[in-house]
Amino acid sequence: MIKEITSRRSVRSYKSDPISDEDILEIIKAGQFAPTGKNTRAWEFIVIKDLKTKEEIFDIVGQEYVKEAPVLIIPIINSEVSITPAQDLSLSSGYIFLQAENLGLGTVWKNISPEQGEEIKKLLKVPQNYLIINLIPLGYPKEKPQAHTEKDFNQEKIHFEKW
Repeated sequence: MIKEITSRRSVRSYKSDPISDEDILEIIKAGQFAPTGKNTRAWEFIVIKDLKTKEEIFDIVGQEYVKEAPVLIIPIINSEVSITPAQDLSLSSGYIFLQAENLGLGTVWKNISPEQGEEIKKLLKVPQNYLIINLIPLGYPKEKPQAHTEKDFNQEKIHFEKW
């Protein structure tokens, strides 16, 4: 697991190679195995491959890699069920990132403001009681970023018992 943790870096430039449905399901499966507050498991996932839809989302969020990535995964969560919606979505996204890395795919956290989230929900017909905080572009990286190394580890940021 440490291999995926150290090699996972944000990818903002993707090849056009398609991603198999099998890989997409494996990646989302990892996201569904993430812990949630009180085990509510209130997240769901929207998978977008259609270029027109990606372009409409690009018009809302403004990053080129959103329409360049072969797949967008949008984690959403029922905010009436989850007691910790942002945390649950964040953990799920992290698991998705690691599984994608394991499969040789790249991802990046694309933050979504509350206003953008409302526009995306309207576009995709997501019910109002769902929250969107990020979307995940997914694809094969055009260039593989350098993995983290031991020099990136800072032991001085660890405090035992007290500050």
